[in-house]
Amino acid sequence: MTLLLDQLPAFAAVPGLRHIISTRPGGVSEGSFASLNLGYHVGDDPARVTENRRRLAEAAGYTPDALVAAQQVHGTNLALVGTAERGQGAFSWEQAIPDTDGLLVATPGIPVMIQVADCVPVLIVDPRRHVLALVHAGWRGAVGRIASAAVAQMIARAGTAPADLLVGIGPALCPTCLEVGDEVGEVVARAFGPTAVISGMTKPHLDLAAILTADLAGVGVSAAQISASPACTRCCNDRFFSHRGQRGRAGRLAMVAWWE
Repeated sequence: MTLLLDQLPAFAAVPGLRHIISTRPGGVSEGSFASLNLGYHVGDDPARVTENRRRLAEAAGYTPDALVAAQQVHGTNLALVGTAERGQGAFSWEQAIPDTDGLLVATPGIPVMIQVADCVPVLIVDPRRHVLALVHAGWRGAVGRIASAAVAQMIARAGTAPADLLVGIGPALCPTCLEVGDEVGEVVARAFGPTAVISGMTKPHLDLAAILTADLAGVGVSAAQISASPACTRCCNDRFFSHRGQRGRAGRLAMVAWWE
């Protein structure tokens, strides 16, 4: 089975930037993890995950043991990645950067990875200053404003001007599939107003792309600077892993980004 990689077209012309979004085909994992599961923490055979990560690196064109990954916890912590972090979490969950849901990098040759299976992978790129942030945003991270926090870090550390940024939102649950409890709907409405919650159905539904767009508007990033993948991980469960579609036992796809 051929390994397939997706990309966000808006980033194709950024000099020196490379990024990929993995899909399910082309790996060695079996059962509910079939086949290119990239998560060590979901119950899969670690040796299979290692082989999957090796295959992904070969197909994408980065050095496998240079990869940096995080122990994502649905929080809002961000970490700046440099030469000292090179390889941290490349082939181990235990060695990944702890308690972190966003990685920033400006150093060439260090790919960073965010893993998802319904949550949103968000790529934020400053093409002028060659700094990027890769963020994991479920509803908790989105409401916690992790995307705008990443922009704030880019401004503080690299002098980024928000008007220069490009933002890409990867495959995630579509609003139809992202049903939440009433209590979550209330939290989101308090944070972003009642229009952020889609009502009229049995339970509230959320549009994470719209929530992230609203968050980024608050730090000067316009909707015109943001592009989103139309793919839903649950609707396209044959192509992407879906935690909800697979009733909590799913592998993880990844967005990986780096500077050449």
